[in-house]
Amino acid sequence: MKPAEFWAERSGRERTVLAAGAAVVLVLALYGLLWEPGLKASAKLSASLPRLRAQVEDMRAQQKEILQLRKTTGTTSQAADLRALLRAAVARSPLAAAAPSLEWQTNDRVVFAAAPVEFDSWLQWVAGVQRELGIRLEACTITSLGEPGRVRVEASFAGARVQ
Repeated sequence: MKPAEFWAERSGRERTVLAAGAAVVLVLALYGLLWEPGLKASAKLSASLPRLRAQVEDMRAQQKEILQLRKTTGTTSQAADLRALLRAAVARSPLAAAAPSLEWQTNDRVVFAAAPVEFDSWLQWVAGVQRELGIRLEACTITSLGEPGRVRVEASFAGARVQ
């Protein structure tokens, strides 16, 4: 039986009851599927909003501190001899055993070459040099030596730019 036939067979009162029932089901479905979840999400967001605003303020304060530290670190690194800073950093690290060479390329660039070095030691050393001395790694070529974890490194370093 088709819906049109079913509807035509019903009396006026049955049609009214069916239409009212369908309207109630539609309203309940809309409330349950759209309105109620929206209210819950809004309440959840309202509860988390003060915490998120506090996190934003913390991040802004940290950003200001980072910029201030970069300025002081950058000024110190540019005033000092870049090659001397890198030599001192190598001497304090496990890379010293590889006897890396440090050569001037230009006024504010130094080329670093070493083989064989431990890859993990290299990564830690570069991260430390960038973080502590503000020296930037501009280019790097890493070649595997066939031994697990051992690599040959050629890198170009430059003094930090003050931002």
